[in-house]
Order: sequence, then C-alpha cells, then structure tokens
Amino acid sequence: MSTSSNPSAAEALKQYKFVQAGKKPVTGGAKSTLQPSNFHLFVKAGLPFLLFSVGASYVLKSAVEGKNLERDKSKGLISKSERQARLDAEKDQMMEKLNKRIKSQDFDNTKRIERPEEILARRKRERDERNKWYKRSWRWITGQQ
Repeated sequence: MSTSSNPSAAEALKQYKFVQAGKKPVTGGAKSTLQPSNFHLFVKAGLPFLLFSVGASYVLKSAVEGKNLERDKSKGLISKSERQARLDAEKDQMMEKLNKRIKSQDFDNTKRIERPEEILARRKRERDERNKWYKRSWRWITGQQ
C-alpha cells in the first residue's frame, strides 16, 4: 500500500508525525483544522450548557415560589415578614401599655414573690388565728359565720 495511491492515508500520515526518542517534534506554523481550540469548544458546548443550567434553575425557583405564594393566598396565610411585622407592632403596643402602667403606679420590682410553702404556712396561721377558742365562741354566740 503506497501513500501516493491513497490520498486519505497521505493526509493521515501528515497529521500524525512520528517522533524519534530524543528529538523534538516538528510543529507547523498553522493549527490543524481537525483540532478546535479550547475557547472555541467552550463557546460551542460549555457555554450553552451553563446557560441552560442557570436558566432552568431560575425558572424552577420562580415557578415554585409563585406556586407557594398562590397556595398561601388561597389558604389565607401570610408570609413570615408580614407576621414578624405584626408581632413587632403588637410587642410595641404591649410595652407601651406596660411603661404607662409602671409610670402611673408605684411599681416595685424588688418585691419578693412568696413561695408556695410560704403561702400555705401563711394561710394556716390565718386559719389558726381565726379559729381560736374565744373567737369561735363569740361567732357562735352572735350567729356570725
């Protein structure tokens, strides 16, 4: 098989140059038309893929967001930001009322709260004081309860 009889084989041999060990390959001045550059490959294949992926992500996000908004409107639900704003306004009103009451009344924040055991002991003392024999007998005589 000779290279002159088969033109495609001659082109293939020109494309693939064999290099002997120790010698640098001979490069031509112009690039081969069979091997596209990396930038050209990115523009043809990579860029459309990236645009498709980003666009699909955006479309899906907006579609799901719109669906959720419509569902919330139909159920009468409100968004978190609206709910938070309403809660903040309610808190401000309550704090305003508390501050007004604190200013108008004598508010003592250092007053100790009674423990349940102390409340029971106080009630027992009051009951014992009320049920002493002379108080009981006076109530019996006068008919008071």
